[in-house]
Amino acid sequence: MESVFYQNTTYWVLLVAIIMAVATLWLFWKGKANKRTLWTVGLIFTIAILGMHWLFGGQNLLPSNLAGIWFYAIILGGAALVVLLLELSSKKVMGNLSQEQLQIVQGLRVFVGGGFLMEGVLNVIPGWFSILDGFFHIASGFLALLSAVAFSKIWKERKPLLWLSNIIGLTDILVIVTGICFLVWDDLGPYHNMNYVVFGAGPIFLWIHYNSIKKLLSNKTEKL
Repeated sequence: MESVFYQNTTYWVLLVAIIMAVATLWLFWKGKANKRTLWTVGLIFTIAILGMHWLFGGQNLLPSNLAGIWFYAIILGGAALVVLLLELSSKKVMGNLSQEQLQIVQGLRVFVGGGFLMEGVLNVIPGWFSILDGFFHIASGFLALLSAVAFSKIWKERKPLLWLSNIIGLTDILVIVTGICFLVWDDLGPYHNMNYVVFGAGPIFLWIHYNSIKKLLSNKTEKL
């Protein structure tokens, strides 16, 4: 792995983290969040992205020989915390959001998948793992965008399609997190730039899945 390739892909994953933060703010805005909430969420995202860059880019805080199972626990705990914070912050806006809007943001996963494939080609991550992750992310993003169209056009297959999108998307997250910590941990370690996606975009995708499924299970159909 050449350092220039790793550096360039780091710029890419940082850009993905920024795009996901902006897209989440867009959801809050479309959900009619007040200015104070928008500024607060935006500030938190800014601090979080800078913190991730300090942690992973600067190789700070975590021991370099950290075991994969402990990092797995850190990921699960971090994701749960971010989802909880997003859920608490979006209580007043989620009811104003449609499935189409949620799936448009979920569809940004195609860029994450493209990034994984790029890292595999450049030997930044193992090639077989980049294909696995890239396929799952692109499939998840494509199905999310297709679901957005289906709900917009009121296709009769829209609900089964969205269930499929959510199931594949959640499977994708599980495969990536488990794979990083147990299958390719020796190749990546705790400071690899894939962690920008794991901590920056992953919890947002998980939060969208949670609310999409909650809307599917709800008796309120006006926003479906």
